[in-house]
Amino acid sequence: MISIEEVLRIAIDAHEGQKDLDGKPVILHPLAVGLAGKNRQEMIAGILHDVVEDTAYTFDDLLAKGVETEVIDALRLLTHEKGTDYYDYVQRVIDSGNPIALAVKKNDLTHNLARGRAGGHWKQVQKHEKALEMIEKRNPATT
Repeated sequence: MISIEEVLRIAIDAHEGQKDLDGKPVILHPLAVGLAGKNRQEMIAGILHDVVEDTAYTFDDLLAKGVETEVIDALRLLTHEKGTDYYDYVQRVIDSGNPIALAVKKNDLTHNLARGRAGGHWKQVQKHEKALEMIEKRNPATT
């Protein structure tokens, strides 16, 4: 079973040198999402939720490093594929009913909203507010 420390090393390595819209290290976002997790699997999925989407890592790489299949399944749902409408992607997470993916997506959106508001990124705020509303409306258990 992979440790939180090993997951942190993967995420730090994967996001090395990346900056967000405000010029801050990207790694701060997955750390915040991971810390918001209520259990080990939510924490691991939160820390790794952008690794496949935004870096050269693959799901097979994560499996080879010992990330458990349940977390990989959630990460597959959480990875927004290029060319897929954002709200269709959010709906896919909702329709999956996957409790890890739903919790992590809610934590991701909550953190994105906070940093979007702080940075004045109003277009992003609007997008994330709508997505969070979709999750809360369709899955009251995740609220």
